[in-house]
Amino acid sequence: MEEKIKITELDYTRLSNLVGLARKEKGIELKNLEALAHEIKRAEKVNSKEISSEFITMNSIVHVENIDTQKPMKIKIVYPKEADFTKGHVSVLSPLGSALLGYKVGDTVQFEAPRGKVSIKILAIEYQPEANGEYAI
Repeated sequence: MEEKIKITELDYTRLSNLVGLARKEKGIELKNLEALAHEIKRAEKVNSKEISSEFITMNSIVHVENIDTQKPMKIKIVYPKEADFTKGHVSVLSPLGSALLGYKVGDTVQFEAPRGKVSIKILAIEYQPEANGEYAI
């Protein structure tokens, strides 16, 4: 059984719309899109004002570590138009972005990357919009 993840109601609405629009576009990796669709479908929806600060939401800045390489990374989960891997801005439509959304500090998540399965440990959340009273970004 998969671990239950949590996303805000606003993230759920925006991401559901994004998935619907992306399915109509060419050039979107369908496997990644379906992974995100699966994640948001199984997630527990939580009011933005009630979600715990230890959960990763859209626009969260998180510190993670690749279990195999022990390489730490600082990333921000963003919408596709804001993605820029050189700045650490990871699209929610990427394997890493969709894998992390809704999990919490201390969790280890696995996802399929182009070079095979990757395990990532969530070390800390540096910034979560909802924890800072920012509900509309």
